[in-house]
Amino acid sequence: MTTSKIQVVKAQGTSLHGTNVSLPDAPFDLRRVKLLSSVNQVPSYIKGVVYWMSRDARVQDNWAMLFAQRLALKNRVALHVCYCLLPKFLDATIRHFRFLLSGLQEVESELKSLNIEFHLLRGAADEVLCDFVKKNYIGAVVTDFSPLRTPLSWVDSFKRNLSQDIPFWQVDAHNIVPLWAASDQLESAAYTIRGKIKGQLKEFLTPFPPVLKHPFSSSEKAELVDWELAESSLQVDRSVGEVAWAQPGTAAAHKMLQHFISNGLRLYGTMRNEPNVKAQSNLSPWIHFGHISVQRCALTIQELRSKYPESVDSWLEQAIIRRELADNFCYYNPNYDNFNGADGWARKTLDDH
Repeated sequence: MTTSKIQVVKAQGTSLHGTNVSLPDAPFDLRRVKLLSSVNQVPSYIKGVVYWMSRDARVQDNWAMLFAQRLALKNRVALHVCYCLLPKFLDATIRHFRFLLSGLQEVESELKSLNIEFHLLRGAADEVLCDFVKKNYIGAVVTDFSPLRTPLSWVDSFKRNLSQDIPFWQVDAHNIVPLWAASDQLESAAYTIRGKIKGQLKEFLTPFPPVLKHPFSSSEKAELVDWELAESSLQVDRSVGEVAWAQPGTAAAHKMLQHFISNGLRLYGTMRNEPNVKAQSNLSPWIHFGHISVQRCALTIQELRSKYPESVDSWLEQAIIRRELADNFCYYNPNYDNFNGADGWARKTLDDH
């Protein structure tokens, strides 16, 4: 990202001169943001801003959501959140999709209380979201970030079909240190990226401001989502049912976080690899679907470092360093999912055996 683009994002994202709307005092670190479009000014016809929610399916503790609201507040327009539901995705079964959809139901309810419109669009973003943007005079689009090939292709296709006078931003709302800030190259191991991430944690591991009740209403109210219809539209394997222990949604995620702090954290440092001891956080399903922010988990857990130093440091190593290393690998290695993605020594070892 060039310096000029950073300045453009700053002008769009933080300046509220000429409005009576106040934002939380907490600053927004614009290194989390990338400008994907060739334009950086909203068109004069703007009536709304869209946050295209994808990887991070939650309202609070979401830097992409916060950035989208700042844009909407600056321009004194409505804020819309859109999720594009495909009939199938890779090998995901109904178990995965029900977890996702139930979490989105919670998102819809919370957004309604904040005067923010939620739209479940059925289809690919380069078609249904582009159509929504055009029909609703949307003047800016913000999306979150995933390093995987398929989500990156969605973003590229949407960008190609988006009107060229509409700015399009991407915010890394999943990693604590944004992927592009942590490293600009493929890292070979945890030890090569650890210092790069730890050296920036004081800057990025910061409290979240809240998403506000939005003061600018849309003239076109979103219809309540027919969630049964949404589920019935899925073309997925329905033989694998839901699991009882993992209830979807942000509220359930925070309950699991508190359960881990109360019961498992004290054991995590020494017993996390013992299968018969309940020392794991079990937060992976909610982190994967974006129902809870790892940054929120880290902020909460690190408060207990004086009580459980080994456990806290071990958990943060896994949740931050190792997890963000995985994002780095997928983003900078186009062969992340096949044999050619392995280092030469690993390929040779496998060939020899």
